[in-house]
Amino acid sequence: MLPLFHTLYFETTRNCNFSCKYCSVGSSAKMKHIDLSLKSIVERVFFPAWELGTKQIEFSGGEFLLRKDAYKLLEIANNIGFKISIVSNGSTLKEKSINKLKKLLNDNLLISLGINEFNSRNRETRDVESEKVLSLIKLLEQYMITVNLVVTIGEFNCETFENTIKTINELKLPYNRSPFTPRNNHCKELMFNKDMMKKHIHPVLVKYFRGYSSYVPLFLSPEIYSATSLQNKFLSPVPTNPSLGCWVGSFYGINPEGDVAPCPLLLDQISGGNVLKMGLKEILYDSEIFSKIIHRENLGGKCGSCRFNYTCGGCRVMAYFQTGDVFAEDPTCFIDDLNKEELVKLEAQTANEFKKYNRMTKFSNVFT
Repeated sequence: MLPLFHTLYFETTRNCNFSCKYCSVGSSAKMKHIDLSLKSIVERVFFPAWELGTKQIEFSGGEFLLRKDAYKLLEIANNIGFKISIVSNGSTLKEKSINKLKKLLNDNLLISLGINEFNSRNRETRDVESEKVLSLIKLLEQYMITVNLVVTIGEFNCETFENTIKTINELKLPYNRSPFTPRNNHCKELMFNKDMMKKHIHPVLVKYFRGYSSYVPLFLSPEIYSATSLQNKFLSPVPTNPSLGCWVGSFYGINPEGDVAPCPLLLDQISGGNVLKMGLKEILYDSEIFSKIIHRENLGGKCGSCRFNYTCGGCRVMAYFQTGDVFAEDPTCFIDDLNKEELVKLEAQTANEFKKYNRMTKFSNVFT
């Protein structure tokens, strides 16, 4: 059974060779930035994270492989025992670098690529043609590298979301949804709302088990989850076996300056502390924000009293960016709009797909 904070999403640099218009990290091809040093990362992040039970690190940026010490960081993390994934825009993944990664990590590698739409509009939000992403997927699969896809969802692509996920499902790839936020831009109007969630997004999410890692609202019976996972809120304040619903408490984020947040999309807005000034254990277990947010009874509104509080938890990111309160109810949840018959149907459908998702996680080499 996985512990709390089993996965670290580590933004190791803001430097990037892309200039995505809506980048949440605030990266650009023109940016030159001072990141945490290798020594600081090893001593203040790697070793304390491992001791606390973190088993996987997702290396991100900016573009992670632009760090001059990227391969050294991977080597050290691999030797410690972490499962490793790299979140990339794909531009640094050429045959030479892929061969180097394989030689260094063997099968201990997952690559996460971003795709928002399988059409010409993907370049508007991802700064890359969707055809290039598909070509890279084929190349990585030739090298037997596991691939995951990340779909950022906003007003701009909610109507094409079904086609996007259907295509990903045909590729037989796992994916996770990431809500668009104005973390480092001023485009709050591009966030999806409750109507978009109910009409376009949720009907798709509920159908495809390969995306059951971190999506809400998740209408999974807590009784079914407990019977399947042998875990409940009395054993752990958030579900980790497998993780689902809001991933706050299962994973945490660290930005290039060392600030630690309950969710990567809250980096630069909310911090429990900085690893250069505080111990990681102190941040994760003693800071006010982390101590409170992992206990879902502290959530406000319908999220705090909901039957699915434990298995779902609502999206803390959407709560924060749309209300200013990270503990508020998820403003995109439409459970109050459902009649009893509709809710029963969704609960049954969710339970059926969860069983498939649970089987997938048992044979996966990553924590989903």
